[in-house]
Amino acid sequence: MSVFLKKYLAEKVALQKMAGSLNRLSSVLAKSTIDLNPYQIHAALYAFNSPLSRGAILADEVGLGKTIEAGIIISQLWAEGKRKILILAPASLRKQWQDELLSKFGIESEVWDGPSFRAQTDMGEKTPLTYSGVFIISYHFAYSHLELIRKQGWAVVVIDEAHRFRRVFKGRDASKMAYDIREIIKDKPKVLLTATPLQNSLEELYGIASFIDDKLLGSSYSFKTKFIQPIKDQSGLAKLRLEELRALIRGEEGDDPSSISGVITRTLRKQVLEYVQFTDRTSMTFDFTPTEEEVELYEKVSAYLQRPNVAAITATQRNLMILVYRKLLASSSFAIADTLKKLSENLKNELKLRNKEAVAEELNPESTADEGLLEEFEESELEGVEQGQKKEKQRVDDTFSDDDIKKEIEELEGYYSLAVKIKENTKGKALINALSQLFKQAREKKWPEKAVVFTESTRTQDYLLKLLKEAGISFTEFNGSNNSPEAREAFNRWKKEFPEAASVGSASANTRQALIHDFRTNTQVLLTTEAGAEGLNLQFANIVINYDLPWNPQRVEQRIGRCHRYGQKHQVVVANFLNTKNYADKRVLELLSEKLNLFNGLFGSSDEILGALESGLDFEKKILEIYQNSRSPEEYDKAFTELQESLKDVISKTTLQYRNLLLESADQAVAALFKKTEAETKKAISDFDRDLLFLCKLTLEEKIKPTEDEAIFVIDGYKFPIAFRELRDDEEGKISRAHKDHPVISKIIEDNLKLQTKPIPSLIFELSKHGGKISQLSDAKVKEGFIFLWKLKIAGVETEEILVPLVFLEKTEGEFSALDVAIANEFIDVESVDSEKTLESSPIKKEFLLQTWEKWKKPVVERYQKRNERLFDRETNRINRYYDDYALRVEDRMKKSENEQKDVNRRRDNSSDLEERRKLLKRIQDINIALDKLRIQQLKLRQEGAKLREKELDNLWKTLEPKISEEMIAITHFTIQ
Repeated sequence: MSVFLKKYLAEKVALQKMAGSLNRLSSVLAKSTIDLNPYQIHAALYAFNSPLSRGAILADEVGLGKTIEAGIIISQLWAEGKRKILILAPASLRKQWQDELLSKFGIESEVWDGPSFRAQTDMGEKTPLTYSGVFIISYHFAYSHLELIRKQGWAVVVIDEAHRFRRVFKGRDASKMAYDIREIIKDKPKVLLTATPLQNSLEELYGIASFIDDKLLGSSYSFKTKFIQPIKDQSGLAKLRLEELRALIRGEEGDDPSSISGVITRTLRKQVLEYVQFTDRTSMTFDFTPTEEEVELYEKVSAYLQRPNVAAITATQRNLMILVYRKLLASSSFAIADTLKKLSENLKNELKLRNKEAVAEELNPESTADEGLLEEFEESELEGVEQGQKKEKQRVDDTFSDDDIKKEIEELEGYYSLAVKIKENTKGKALINALSQLFKQAREKKWPEKAVVFTESTRTQDYLLKLLKEAGISFTEFNGSNNSPEAREAFNRWKKEFPEAASVGSASANTRQALIHDFRTNTQVLLTTEAGAEGLNLQFANIVINYDLPWNPQRVEQRIGRCHRYGQKHQVVVANFLNTKNYADKRVLELLSEKLNLFNGLFGSSDEILGALESGLDFEKKILEIYQNSRSPEEYDKAFTELQESLKDVISKTTLQYRNLLLESADQAVAALFKKTEAETKKAISDFDRDLLFLCKLTLEEKIKPTEDEAIFVIDGYKFPIAFRELRDDEEGKISRAHKDHPVISKIIEDNLKLQTKPIPSLIFELSKHGGKISQLSDAKVKEGFIFLWKLKIAGVETEEILVPLVFLEKTEGEFSALDVAIANEFIDVESVDSEKTLESSPIKKEFLLQTWEKWKKPVVERYQKRNERLFDRETNRINRYYDDYALRVEDRMKKSENEQKDVNRRRDNSSDLEERRKLLKRIQDINIALDKLRIQQLKLRQEGAKLREKELDNLWKTLEPKISEEMIAITHFTIQ
């Protein structure tokens, strides 16, 4: 088939598109399994369009899928060969990122923490982060490896939950981690994700914006002087300053793809109701009354943990381990029993060691915990324990005598005996009863009978599995290891049903997918630990049961968010359990439910409250303090009331007004923009699919065969059908989606890019079969001519390639006229067949060909240069603004001193007291000396600023100067029928 058309189509689909163009994303969007929501695509384009590719802050409200927006950006960079990407996220969200990238975009990634990093390097393997890949790490890991991260050439650094770094504006002393991380990624492109970019003050917005561009809003001092003070004082400048600030951070308003964006874009939930269906959430509380034995165990162990010091828990781990043991105690008697046994064994080993009857061993506090529970803690906390272990052998404090230790062993063994005598937990029975009621409600409302049950302990999980089995309730077990025989069976079933999906990805990721599929299709309950469920999309279930209730509100929100998320079709029911004999537990549930509103409404806890709590760890520690220090209901009431008071007015009305004015756009304008983006996205993907299919048909000929579905084809030698359209849910994992990186299609593109049109081939265009009329061709007397295919490449701030068919139609023998390029693009899509005719050369004169090319090229290059001029002006203003204020702090001090000088001079002139005049004269001399020093400082700063300004402007000019290359890459003769 036609060499020319194959070359043309291969070049067309492989073109490097402009940053703001939807065509740039068409292949990535086709490859992904995401819904094509226009607001998410717009956010990705906004980031790509950032000045000098610095990046952007994506600040959509909670629930709108900022992870997907970042995923589109990552996927596009990956497709362009920019394959060194870093993601910084809270430790609890790392797995979610890994799962989302794999399931939605087919991108594998690596999660690294302290222990895995050390294990890799200790084995002499290549150092993580130094090679190509997508790396997901926690903030604390980044803070521990600053120099390693600084040295890498990242294509982009993504920071999730970026509001945690908002205090960076206070300087390094106030926020060392945020400050140091900002410094090491200063010159890297960045994408920051946060639903709360502005929480308490405008300085926070300055802090987050400084991650993207540290000069846009000036220095910290000049920002306070120019913006904060006038706005705070509500002076005549306030409105003007707010408008100026909005223009700086939002960029050019409008939907022109060549418009220059600012640093932040924000979409509200109310603006996307047409695209996203949000469902409600409600809560149910199931009371249970523990047996006397259970109460006795709880009270005795609780009193033991409340002691200021115990031999079994060393000081370096006390806070973390007390928290762990309290969680185990609240979970089940089975969870705490093994811990009590191990604590007493550790103390027995200490006695043997003191009597030299045993080899020295370090006490390992983590061995007394629980696999499911330890996995959920922030890496920073566990590393704190680890560092404590390194500094000193973990031995019992010398202040505890042998008799003290023996007495404590006796106590712990007594608690253990009490725990193992308890064969059933009342809360376990309450769970079975709750499931019965909830499933009955589900049947009545025609909901799926599916519940996700969370526990913080793998030991409790084992107990609950037995209860579910005895009750005849089908279940899928899910945790950090997923290595049970049932898990292997589920994987084998899934592999048989989804061979295409099973052929890629890691074993652990595929096992997770298999277990979720098992829950979706076969079982009623997913019984999971905290860490096990990270990153799961469970919107097909709408019942969430907190068997153990975390004290960290963000963990509660993450649990509910597994089901209450994009794609949920039903109301989500959140079930909690309340121990009627435990007053503290009652107050915690009230706090999470009523004050934080985690369990009810469209979105549960507001963005403001969760944003204010930041990591949630401090909140959790405050609750632990209450449990540790309170003894009576009155003491609990007082402590919880104080905690509630601290949560009042987490965001002021004034701050909300600033947020609305600075960050949000008019609903009507946003709606129009999203409509346009939606239409353009559909067209871009449709055109891309059409070109890919046409290229495959031309190349493979009889080897590609249609199926009953006209958009799905079978290719000889490839085991899976390929769809040249969006896949339906029931097709995913069974059918391949056509895209540029597909192994078959990428080879086709690669081979056809190498084609040469020598000798010149000939095509017959069947214009009579074309649906629309092309008058310039239909009315032509001579029905033949030539097509010259040109490629223009403009490289500057960004690189763009443009494919241009120049069509020359023969008017009379030897005389040719050029078609308009828009008509030429339409003509080249007309159905055609090969002609046997070939030519050695074209009769078109070279001068005429080049003249036609230059005529087309000139306005295109001018448009590019015009955009660069706008960008140059914006960047020049930014640089000038920054350096104009370079000495502002000193100049303000000078003004203050000069005003004082005038005042002292006036007082001296008006004074008749000789002694007072002498003192005032001395003060004037001191002021003059200070002013001289300030003037020297001012001069030095101005000279320093002038040099830096000149250097930056020179670099800017070099960066913006476009490099233009052009090439005529193919030619064909044609006739028209």
